[in-house]
Amino acid sequence: MKRISKRKNNFKKSLLIYTGVLGVLAIVFLIYIFVTLVSYENHQINNFLKNTIHDLSDDELISYLEDNNLSDDLLDTYKKITKSDDFVYKKVDDDTYDIYLNDRLIFTISSKVVDTKTKLGLFSYQIREVENITPNLARGLFYYDVIIPSNWQVLVGGEVVNNPNSEENFANLDFMYYNNSMPKLVTYEINDLNSEKEITFKDFLGNDVNVDENNFVYQNKDYFIHVDTLDEAKEYIDINFDIMNIAHNWHLFLTRDLKGSWYGLNIVTEAMIEGTSMYDLAYNWAHGVDITFTSRHTLGNPIWPEERLENFVIYDLDAFSCEVYLEKDMIVAGKHQSDIMHDTLYFIKDNEGEWKLINIKAIEDDPNE
Repeated sequence: MKRISKRKNNFKKSLLIYTGVLGVLAIVFLIYIFVTLVSYENHQINNFLKNTIHDLSDDELISYLEDNNLSDDLLDTYKKITKSDDFVYKKVDDDTYDIYLNDRLIFTISSKVVDTKTKLGLFSYQIREVENITPNLARGLFYYDVIIPSNWQVLVGGEVVNNPNSEENFANLDFMYYNNSMPKLVTYEINDLNSEKEITFKDFLGNDVNVDENNFVYQNKDYFIHVDTLDEAKEYIDINFDIMNIAHNWHLFLTRDLKGSWYGLNIVTEAMIEGTSMYDLAYNWAHGVDITFTSRHTLGNPIWPEERLENFVIYDLDAFSCEVYLEKDMIVAGKHQSDIMHDTLYFIKDNEGEWKLINIKAIEDDPNE
């Protein structure tokens, strides 16, 4: 009996030792798998790039700031940026990546593959080392672009910004730039801010307005005030002349129905600026041969059985356009026929502050309407 009991004890001891060894081996194996997985994850390109940025030292960050003429007082802010976990990585080529945070380019990192590892027969990954880190600090840590009319104001943190970086005429409105009555489209580059700022805008009337923002660029497709009627337009600007009378005169002038020398040229040009393309158009029509081929006719009564003045666009206190629709009743060979004028008329103030017709553009009617 004693011999059997001794054997049992020896077996238990052996089993415990064997179990312990297996346990230790299992722990070692699990640790090896864990380390392998961590190493595999850390060497994935996104994690490699993130860790590279996270590991930048204060001295390195200060050198980036100083190299771009920025104060090292920004170190804490810069460090906070580099510790973010929200970077977005965009591939430039196999070894180069642009790193963005909140849509701003923060760094460009170039690296190279120095080794390839395969662990457990399953996990294969590249070992990279950094070749170059280029910070994007030419415009500072925080910056914006603003594209607005020259008669608007942009405020950054409540402070008005002056001196735009560039300006250009509004597309398809070159004829409006006879003088300074018409605003231009200007661009402000707002650089070297020490934090995100509230950007607000006021139009030429001093009203707060919304401007669309995309990727730190503020701009709209349309910056102008649109209203339907003359009365509504007068709520914004001083229109102190008879627009419809100018349209009537032009419509009559085109069909030799306006009284006066040279078919009423002096009447229509009273509303124009000498030397502009609109003035030259009227002059050439009155002195050309085409006007003499206008068909013989009389005018109906009323002359304009239908007329509309609508769709005002206000560019500034001294510039606007509107849509004119006129149906002129002409009796040709005893039959009534309509001569339709459907145009956009553009007005600015001249150098004496008087409203003048600067251009007329035909409106193409939608054939489906």
